[in-house]
Order: sequence, then C-alpha cells, then structure tokens
Amino acid sequence: MPSTVSIAMCTYNGERFLQAQLDSLLAQTRRPDQIVIRDDVSTDTSMDLLRAFVPRAEALGIAVDLQANPQNVGYRRNFDGALRACNGEVIFLCDQDDVWHAGKVARICAEFDARPHLLAVHSDALLIDGQGATLPKRLFDALGINWRTLRRMHAGDGFRLMLQRNLMTGAAMALRRNVLVDALPLPETDWVHDAWIGTLAAMRGHIDSLPEPLISYRLHDGNQLGLGGNDPAPRHARRMRQLNTERIQCMQLLERGRSVGLPAPTLAWVERKQQHVSFRADLPAGRLQRVPRIVGELLSGNYQRFGRGVLSAVIDLVRA
Repeated sequence: MPSTVSIAMCTYNGERFLQAQLDSLLAQTRRPDQIVIRDDVSTDTSMDLLRAFVPRAEALGIAVDLQANPQNVGYRRNFDGALRACNGEVIFLCDQDDVWHAGKVARICAEFDARPHLLAVHSDALLIDGQGATLPKRLFDALGINWRTLRRMHAGDGFRLMLQRNLMTGAAMALRRNVLVDALPLPETDWVHDAWIGTLAAMRGHIDSLPEPLISYRLHDGNQLGLGGNDPAPRHARRMRQLNTERIQCMQLLERGRSVGLPAPTLAWVERKQQHVSFRADLPAGRLQRVPRIVGELLSGNYQRFGRGVLSAVIDLVRA
C-alpha cells in the first residue's frame, strides 16, 4: 500500500447530499490518512456539517484540514487550493454529492502499489439520481468508454486517447502526488481540472481505467460539472466554440509542457492536434472549397487521431 493517502474535497452549498458522501469516506476499508476540505463560501449548512465531521474523522485517526475560503473563488481555484494542501503519496479527488463504495481507496491503492509507473487512474461508477436510486447506465456507458477504449488504456495508449477527448472523471479519479509538479497551478479558464490533470499525467507517463464501479455518481439538477446539460446555442456556434476552446487548450498544454520539460514526442503530438483543430476552425465557408481540404486531412489520419474519424469530417463538410 502507498505510505499515505489524501483526499481533496471541495464543497459549495452541498447540504442536500454532503452527509452521505462524508459518511462514505469514513466507511472506507482502507481509511485515508488526510482529508483536505475547502469550502467556497457556502451559504447553506454545509460548514455546519463539515465542522461536525471533523471530530468523527479525527477519532478514527484521520487528519482533517478544513478551511473556508475568504471569498468565492470558483471550482478550479478551490481544487487548486485543496490539492496544494494534500501531503499524501496518492491523492483522491472528491466531489460533495457522490457516495464512495467502501472498497474504493483500498482497490485503487492496491493498483498504485502493484504498478510503480502508474501516475493516474479512474474507475467506472454507478449512476444514481437525486434520491439515490440506481440508473440503468453506468458512467463508462454514458461516456462511450467501451472495451476497445479500455484495451487501449491498459496497453498504455492513454495519452492518444486523452488527445481525442477527456476520459477521466475527477470524482472517480486518483493520482500520484508527483503529478502535481506538472499540473499546478491549474488553469483558470478553458480546462476542467480533471481533464487537465489526467492529460498531463498521460503526457508524463502511464494512466489507466478500472472497469469496476467504485463510486455512485449522482446526477441531479444542481450538478456544476459532469454529464448532461443543455446548451441553447445553435449547433454551429457550439461547434466553433468547442474548436476554439480546444485550440486554446493545446496552447496551454504546450506552454506548460515546455516549462516542466515534458517529453518532446508528446509535445509534438499536441502541436499536431493544435494544427488539426485550427484547420477545422478555419475552413472556408463554401462547401466546394472545403471538400479537397477535408479529404486531404481525412487521408492524413488526423480526423481519426484527434476526433471521431469520418463522422467529424462529414460534420465539417455539411455544416456551414
């Protein structure tokens, strides 16, 4: 087992589901050594629940670092602060509204212990509703993570997969503390914290996916991040916004990667994705003008490497 384990938990107006999550942390068969909690100026009873939790955890030998931010900073800076205070060799990210299964910490710690080169890992999850009822699909099903994806992950192809799309959900994720040398400070825009951490871990070394569900991931009307969501913007506007976001993300990855000395081959792949995303964002308006360019990019393999293959090419061809 790793020598120490920390949990980084961020809260904000989470009173509705917070107690169930706190109870599940104390029910772990392998208890954490440290729980770092940062509350982002909740206006409900979250802090009362957290203050009551501290002596319960400390009675079990768990050190708790509970602080309320002096002002609201948002989830990115809140997680940044929580992660900086973690001193464990393995760090778990924790949301306020899920429920961890009792064997989660032990299972993931065993994986890190058996695989010294593993830098980050995430697991599948049951999906539950606001009342705690289990939904038909699991998290990996909802994210489109199938057996082919898992096989590539197990084979060490996590970096290429993360270049296509983020596969790592923070609520079901853990990492070695040395990943934070590359990942901190977290970007304040454009990246979600779990995607940033998972991608940098994959650029540095090995990441993997565990197919068994180790948490119950709650879907409800107050989710700040995660599955679902309705964007009222037209499809073309959403597509262009996504492409521009990916272009900025590549720029941020390259800047951070160069500053921390990430391997040159991985940086070259990020540059290639940046070029592909820029190609897609800057396509001419006329469809006849787009055809030869899109066909050439498709034949180069970039649509398959960085998107959904032929489907992405067809989208670029038919949409204005």
